Amino acid sequence: AMYYAKDKGKGRYEVFDDSMQKKVQNALRLESDIRKAIAASEFIPYFQPIVRLSSNAVVGFEALARWQSHKRGFVYPNDFIPLAEETGLVMAIDLQILEKSCRQLKHWQKQLNRKDLYVSCNLFCNHFFSPTLADDISAILKRIGLCAKHLRLELTERALLENSELVLTNMKALKQLGVKILLDDFGTGYSSLGYIRKLRFSTIKIDRTFVIGAAQQSAESLAIIRAVVAMAQSLEMTTTAEGVETPEQAQLIRELGCDKIQGYYFGRPMSAEDAGRIFAAQTKQQRA
Repeated sequence: AMYYAKDKGKGRYEVFDDSMQKKVQNALRLESDIRKAIAASEFIPYFQPIVRLSSNAVVGFEALARWQSHKRGFVYPNDFIPLAEETGLVMAIDLQILEKSCRQLKHWQKQLNRKDLYVSCNLFCNHFFSPTLADDISAILKRIGLCAKHLRLELTERALLENSELVLTNMKALKQLGVKILLDDFGTGYSSLGYIRKLRFSTIKIDRTFVIGAAQQSAESLAIIRAVVAMAQSLEMTTTAEGVETPEQAQLIRELGCDKIQGYYFGRPMSAEDAGRIFAAQTKQQRA
């Protein structure tokens, strides 16, 4: 009850009841199951295609965490990621997803002879506060035999607000490896444009809220997308629009000058088997 009151602000009180006890017990059980799942390597990547607008070709995919639990069945991220972030367990989950995604990409590259494909993985901001981040990523790439240029790492603006010097050091070290860094959900946080210039991301990802707003003819959203695209082009970065769900949105984003898009219009996050079939079909078509 004390923590509930603190979470809701100063000068408040909460009366303890059975529902609080149940929530705490459920959270403790979930945390225990997540720890066991990490040890059992139960977390798996699902893949969402990333499409280059100039050719309408799938050039890579974003790897998203899913949990295939022996105890709970298939678990979606909203049901475990918040607690994993709160407890710090998300760090181990991220690295598990990254390694499995890189291994899957290496398989596709060999199977389909597609050296152009890449994988983009999300990292919780605390990874960029670790002095061993570059070494950890390098070890994974060497273990799998994947070239660093085929890996993208995504971080959110939150990482830019804390420990900026350590973040910059890690980004430079990762770039020296050949890994590309993407700024995710741009426009939803508080990052300074100075950071964008200083850190030199390879790609800026435009948040889906602006895509939806632009499709609804929101002057503000349209202006923001145009400004981000113009800024990215002037700094020799590319842009990817997220959350594109309809042909109309895809056409509008194309007209606004974005380089790539991802979203339900081209494909929902899918299993490795389903993603592999998409790549195989595209590769066959390109060779026909």
